[in-house]
Amino acid sequence: MKHRIMTAVLTAALLLTGCAENPESSVIVHKDMEKVIEEAAQTGESKADVAQLRQYDSYTADFESESLRVSVHADAQVDIPQADQLSVFRVKQHDFTQEDVDRFRNALMGDVPLYEGAGLQVRTKKEYEEDIRYLREEIKRSYDEFDAETAAENEKAYQRELDIIQKQYEAAPAEIDVTEHPSAGKLETVAAQLAADPESEYWQWQNSLNPEGSVSYVCNADVTAAFYVQNDADHSNNIVYSASPVGPERMTVMGGGVYLNQDPVDIPGAPENFLANGICPGPDESAAMKLLPIPGDSAELSQADAEKQAEDFLHSMGLDDFQLYEGGKYAKRLDLSLQDHDPENVNTVYYRTSWILNYCRSFDGVMLEQNSGVKYAEGWEGESYRKQFWPGEYICFEISDAGIVGFSWNAPLDIVETVVENAALKPFDEISGTFERMMPMVAAPKEQYEEDAMITVDRVTLSYSRISEKDSFDTGLVIPVWGFLGDQKGGSMSFTGTQMAINAIDGSVIDASLGY
Repeated sequence: MKHRIMTAVLTAALLLTGCAENPESSVIVHKDMEKVIEEAAQTGESKADVAQLRQYDSYTADFESESLRVSVHADAQVDIPQADQLSVFRVKQHDFTQEDVDRFRNALMGDVPLYEGAGLQVRTKKEYEEDIRYLREEIKRSYDEFDAETAAENEKAYQRELDIIQKQYEAAPAEIDVTEHPSAGKLETVAAQLAADPESEYWQWQNSLNPEGSVSYVCNADVTAAFYVQNDADHSNNIVYSASPVGPERMTVMGGGVYLNQDPVDIPGAPENFLANGICPGPDESAAMKLLPIPGDSAELSQADAEKQAEDFLHSMGLDDFQLYEGGKYAKRLDLSLQDHDPENVNTVYYRTSWILNYCRSFDGVMLEQNSGVKYAEGWEGESYRKQFWPGEYICFEISDAGIVGFSWNAPLDIVETVVENAALKPFDEISGTFERMMPMVAAPKEQYEEDAMITVDRVTLSYSRISEKDSFDTGLVIPVWGFLGDQKGGSMSFTGTQMAINAIDGSVIDASLGY
């Protein structure tokens, strides 16, 4: 008989005993990786293996803290993997090679002539004309809305901008012709590509973000497909491919995959299951927006057929250790590379209907769901400003009746070694106790927020997640992690997803932004 874990409503005093005075308790600490490995290798009555954890199929709890303004309701299914064991792996981020670039590009684009994708970022005279028109309108509006002295000062500022834009306009091409810039498709350093084209705004921008990295960015002759690869130690490595009759999407993806739990976007005329793809227009823009499907938009194939295409591709690339994590048929807004090159249609937004399938790496059938969050660091270190981001690894496909029309692989991993086989795990009673003790502290809203935080947990999972070394940004361990998933409303934030991640080996709470 599987157990149904129950807890009573706890008072604030009981909930916070031993913790209220010290939110930075020993449960939330910077992780010592070697100690985690040592604990994973231990055995004894205080430890559990994955088979023993299968006695639990659900978890319910209701508790609150009046002083911390947090209430929690859990009525959750507990998902335990059907694996014989869970282990610990040492990993690092994979750097793409020229061989990787050639294999993926040929598989996605075919053997076609290649042209520099950076050419898609060149602004045409039409775009600069739109800027000039806007600034002149702002000068006129200033005289209508402000006193003469203020308006005159504004005009001077706008005129300085106009002088700069006029020079850019005179140097800009009338239209883009990528065939003027053939490419060999090489993965080259950003520094080398800037040196070859020092006037390029695109490579200047890349150099400001990724001065030590390398990039390959190409498109086909009619600009209906583009392929982008970057190695960027500070912002994650990725491959991105996009194709459509109206042009490819912008090659600036850094998050990996498409998030399918977005809230609906209120845009007149939006189709069912519409994803704004992270771009939320304001009410004025929504009212003026004209939504159009791409020409020939069609995704009548079944999900099974779409999954077969994705998995055949993964197999051909030697990526058989990836499993489908989530998927569905969606209409997604396309943020097109060439959209800005036609200012007259600036409010025309194309969307594509496709099966969007997100895949995670798995180890013996147990997925790397990455409930531990990401690794993020930002701030001044001496005279240098540091900003680094290492998200979870995902592969995302977009598949329509035309085939694979979108693909991204973000933050790829190299599995360096299996550190511990059959890791010793904490009993679930201890894990759930930590959740109940620490969740109010983690979710407590700051004083400036009037609403209390209300948390609902409907799913608890035991899966793999990457935790990061404190002093090494792109290396870490893949370990078993408990994820408490659900919704948070009010408080300092509202979101759907992992409310708390707990290291299944040592029972410590994982900081979602630090990644450990």
